[in-house]
Amino acid sequence: MFTKNHYLLTQEVCRRALAVFNMPQLHFLPMRKQADQINTKRGYVIGRTNLKTGLITIDIFTPKFRKPKAIASILRTLAHEVAHHQKPPYRSRFRGHLINRCHYPVFYRQVTRNINKFKKDKIMNYPTASGWGFRLSYYVRKP
Repeated sequence: MFTKNHYLLTQEVCRRALAVFNMPQLHFLPMRKQADQINTKRGYVIGRTNLKTGLITIDIFTPKFRKPKAIASILRTLAHEVAHHQKPPYRSRFRGHLINRCHYPVFYRQVTRNINKFKKDKIMNYPTASGWGFRLSYYVRKP
């Protein structure tokens, strides 16, 4: 079930992705393996970030059958988690209550900007028939 190549490939791609953002205080770790299957009806955590330490943790396997996720899916999640550091949550008043605004319109614009940074990077992006993709030959070493 656990593929070491996928684990190493994901770490290399995410290391390059964090270099694109030029934020040296951020670090990536794949999420520890959970159970063989997860009950997705009760909720499922795709990724989390610690604003204090700069640690970003992302699940690199699908929830139901624990197959390796696509690199594009992992990078979209990484763009979302990095946006939490770029546009941090804040407190505001709403109908007489104080609420934490974690996901708000400016935040999602930042996520879109982060994905566009991936598309503009020469190593991470190459043209494909379906749009944009990732140059995996840069990361995979042939024996």
